[in-house]
Amino acid sequence: MLRIAFIGAGQVNFGGGEGPWNHARRLEELYQTLRTQQGAPVLLNVVAIYDPFVAHAARILEKQRGLSKHPGLWRDTQVFGDYNSMFDSVQIEAVFVGVPPAAHGSLIAPSDIEIQCAKRGIHMFIEKPLSCHPLQDVQEVANVLASEVARGLIVSVGYMFRYSKALRKMKDIIEKYGEPTAIMARYNCAYEKLNKEMWWDVKNSGGPIVEQATHFCDLARYLAGEVNLDTVKAIAVKQTDRLGKLKSQPENIRALEETIPEERRVPRVSHAYWQFESGAIGSLTHGVLLHGSKYESEIEVWGDGYRLVLSDPYTKCALSVRLPESEETTTTEFSDEDTYYVEDKIFLEAIINKTTEHITSPYHDAFETYRFSWKIRTECEVAHTY
Repeated sequence: MLRIAFIGAGQVNFGGGEGPWNHARRLEELYQTLRTQQGAPVLLNVVAIYDPFVAHAARILEKQRGLSKHPGLWRDTQVFGDYNSMFDSVQIEAVFVGVPPAAHGSLIAPSDIEIQCAKRGIHMFIEKPLSCHPLQDVQEVANVLASEVARGLIVSVGYMFRYSKALRKMKDIIEKYGEPTAIMARYNCAYEKLNKEMWWDVKNSGGPIVEQATHFCDLARYLAGEVNLDTVKAIAVKQTDRLGKLKSQPENIRALEETIPEERRVPRVSHAYWQFESGAIGSLTHGVLLHGSKYESEIEVWGDGYRLVLSDPYTKCALSVRLPESEETTTTEFSDEDTYYVEDKIFLEAIINKTTEHITSPYHDAFETYRFSWKIRTECEVAHTY
């Protein structure tokens, strides 16, 4: 039996809000399906939930028990308002870390979740972003985890697109026809229903590049290799600029922004460009401009003779491909794929079978994405805006 705890009783771990997350639901689907390499079944047992809002966590647990088809999954679950007390009171083998960026990824309590888990040998699945704390602080966390990983600790980070069939197809095409020459990523989020107050304060969220467009920073690295950070340039339309007013912004968020120091307000558009170490060039444009609830996002890859466009990867994922010596573009849909399920399954199987060979986003690699997104954020902050 694998003893699991959830760190955070919010939307990432238990669903709701504007995203398709819900690690608890994936554990329901994985119950009684996991096996050792020898074929022996491994049951899952959620033994604890930590959240500082204890009453909320208790309601979440009651709801999970009411909906679950597998009572054994939640039978032993206890709720804690302090994660150190949880670690000291309950035997835990693995955790799913799904808390706001400011609440983890630091050496300093109460945001030192990863350090405390590592000290106890608890394997971790960590949702992106790794943090919103200064780069040097997160680097020190990465150093600590690297030492423990070398001793067998398993840490996986939630860059779920790396597990998608569409990305595997893109990687196969690149391997066959040659490395990319250019990558262009675009991400425009719908802001009307973004009512999380922490999201609108860069100090608490890291800003939209670090917190949201991080997936596309990661995909750029995954497809074209490391970025020469000295070449990163960026510019932004800030909240205080002439074009920075959002007419459909919720009134509570509009009022909140007026209380946040100007330098901590979310930029409305951020645009960055850079050169990869391979010599290829890349760009990213992120917007906080759309109404309703549907986001628009895509990443486009150009190489000698080919053009690949991955569109709407969060929901109706599709990949358009034009190959060398052809003028025809074919489009394949991948909307039936659940990459959250895949990443959770691979993480748990890595613990059971003591191998990380199928984890595509280990912590040290995810830190390079954090370093890259932090660089873009920094460039946007210092750039002249209009």
